Amino acid sequence: MTQSDNAYDYPVTDDASHVDKLPSSDNAEHFQDHAGLFLWGTAGDVDLFFGATMYHVGGRKWGFDDGALNQSFLMIVPNNQQDREMSDNTFISNRLDPMRRFDFHESIESDKVIWQAGNRVMTFSAPTWTVKGEHFGIDLDITFTAEGAPIPYHGDWAGLTQRKVAGNEVLCKGEGSCTVDGKTYTLEKGFGVRERTFLGRDFDVPSLLGVGQGYLWGWTFTHGLKVFFFKQGGSGHQAGRVFLDGQVIDFDGEHTTTEILQDWTDPLTHETRATRMKLHMKSEQGELALELNTWRRMIFGFHLLEAYTTHTGKQGRASGKFTYPDGRTITIDDEICYMEHGFPTPNIAA
Repeated sequence: MTQSDNAYDYPVTDDASHVDKLPSSDNAEHFQDHAGLFLWGTAGDVDLFFGATMYHVGGRKWGFDDGALNQSFLMIVPNNQQDREMSDNTFISNRLDPMRRFDFHESIESDKVIWQAGNRVMTFSAPTWTVKGEHFGIDLDITFTAEGAPIPYHGDWAGLTQRKVAGNEVLCKGEGSCTVDGKTYTLEKGFGVRERTFLGRDFDVPSLLGVGQGYLWGWTFTHGLKVFFFKQGGSGHQAGRVFLDGQVIDFDGEHTTTEILQDWTDPLTHETRATRMKLHMKSEQGELALELNTWRRMIFGFHLLEAYTTHTGKQGRASGKFTYPDGRTITIDDEICYMEHGFPTPNIAA
């Protein structure tokens, strides 16, 4: 597909690295230009979450001028009705560690952009994206196809030079495989989220998280409806979105509320956070009532010069309903959900 053929209206070159659009003095302090493909789905008696992120990073805050970091993860979640309490489960996930970096390679063609770091290769050819290759013992072969237009995240690319931050997310149909220790897990009709973001000089991840309780965000996936919400612990700001019938319904913070029903103290992070919660969102376009319950988790983090961050992803199932203004309802019956939270810790001696 060439850019002129792309009715999806997303130039392939928008997925190319944006580092050269910022002043070299900014990049010498910090840059993070990354792309992620995240895939959720069901394979028999387990739900799966796997995927990859590739980070083109550099600057003083990273401790080196220019390089690449890979992130890989696999979480296996039993979906029977009995095993639904959070526990100290095993998982595969790596921290973003400057000591374990790769050279960053990029090639730009008329119909695609290719990134490579180590054995991992990402190919951007909107409205499709792929990731292949091994990292951290996880060998991936994933293909995503967009279900809709990109959703701005931190602003559009046109304003990057002024804001120093930009990006978007795309909801996708996902399919592919993840091979670990000789065993292959395959998803044929998975739920995908493709993320593409640039974080400039003053937007390193620890600074974005700030102080306080960090952040909480989550997804719920069905084939007809998808739900996203977030809550910023320090500011108390929260909001949500429902994706339905090709439309995006936004819910502001005043009409988005969460209620913790159960929490758990993680023996690895010593952090006590929600594992089960209620989410309520209301607007003139509809009302959502949802209960999310998670019972498996993974942990990852960013390690920079001045601070490191700890992030926990949790997966389970959600149930509830969406009600249209005219009273019609859509039932959400035991569908895949994911919650993630994180917080920074300063490196005092840095």
